[in-house]
Amino acid sequence: MLYYEELSADHVDRSDTTYLVTEEEIREMGERWDPQPFHTDPQAAASSVFGGLVASTVHLFAITVHLGMNASPPAAISSLGFRTMDNHAPARPGDELSLRSTVLAARLSQSRPGVGIVTTRAELINQRDELVFSFENSALIECRPGQPGSHQ
Repeated sequence: MLYYEELSADHVDRSDTTYLVTEEEIREMGERWDPQPFHTDPQAAASSVFGGLVASTVHLFAITVHLGMNASPPAAISSLGFRTMDNHAPARPGDELSLRSTVLAARLSQSRPGVGIVTTRAELINQRDELVFSFENSALIECRPGQPGSHQ
């Protein structure tokens, strides 16, 4: 668990674990949340601009959150919002994705003792070291218990 004190600006964390993107999951996520042919139908996807099945943005966001919670999860209280969500390259069946997270800014909350506000850039990277998906997020993060300004 990473507390506010460990999340100073320019802190970079790269997940040790990877996430294998499967055709089955791309199709399942597509059918449920983003039913476009290049997410759900291999034959139609082959004639699309992508030339094959690709993971939806919803799917990539879920993978990013999953990897973040399995790596070095922050002592998060709540997200404050997301911005600059970008698809850089398609994620395809067989891709192995890892997470790189960079702290862009960190400050103590002026209205909530024991809480910091941390802004990070999360990036999904494939096995070829290509940037696939990214977003920026600000969140409320607990201070380490017993530290000045913490609740305890």
